[in-house]
Amino acid sequence: MKQKPWLASYGAIPHEINPDACPSLVELFDEGMREHAARPAFTCLGRTLTYRDVDQQSRALAAYLQSESGVRKGDRVAVMLPNLIAFPIALIAIARLGAIQVNVNPLYTARELEHQLSDAGAETIIVFGGGAATVAEVMPRTAIRQVILVGAAEQGGIDGAVGFEAALAQGAKLPLERVAVTGDDLIFLQYTGGTTGLSKGAALSHRNLIANVMQFKAISPDNLVPGGEVVVTAIPLYHIFALTVNFLTCFSIGAHNWLVPNPRDMDAFIDVLKAARCTVG
Repeated sequence: MKQKPWLASYGAIPHEINPDACPSLVELFDEGMREHAARPAFTCLGRTLTYRDVDQQSRALAAYLQSESGVRKGDRVAVMLPNLIAFPIALIAIARLGAIQVNVNPLYTARELEHQLSDAGAETIIVFGGGAATVAEVMPRTAIRQVILVGAAEQGGIDGAVGFEAALAQGAKLPLERVAVTGDDLIFLQYTGGTTGLSKGAALSHRNLIANVMQFKAISPDNLVPGGEVVVTAIPLYHIFALTVNFLTCFSIGAHNWLVPNPRDMDAFIDVLKAARCTVG
């Protein structure tokens, strides 16, 4: 205590957390999906998935990425999505493969996107339909060879692109080879904002994120009731705060997460707040 006098101000907050509480995010996800299988996990644009649905769909996507896209442990998979249900499905699938998610701002310009994809070395990208044109523009100058489109009726001008729902349907029929994942394995290349220069990818391990989850749980024990919370997520999941608090932490306790793809649409945002009656915001 003499060496850490600030601990005196912690009160009932634990002085230490256990970053090895889960061997990896895969186990954190599996536990949440097993314990809260019948509860609603995500609601977005009038659609709700239970934790069991998320388990099944993320497994199907993982099988598709493994068998059809050739994604292996350590491979980089870019995810260029606003707050849509496809985002958590993609993340859990990528984690199951021991691959590394590269979060991409859906509003990136072609120049910004090209830099990030090239820097990360991503060969696969999951992108919403509105970003397809930007991806198509930079593809010839990057290593991207597989594009999965979310919410797009056509290929978005990208030859060989696959629809997200089609990938799920195909993956549901494919086997999934389990991959050993540890806390030391990377799960994200989380890129900085680039306000003072080129955006740089921060390498985050499973253990890093589990430590963050445990820290938040330690300081908010009375506000995280297992199976009893409703959260509205308007800030982007591709940013680290919403990713850690709104997604990972809330998912681990079985919260019902209402995703807001465009919080600038204030009328729609208010409608979500009225319908969700959130306990966490």
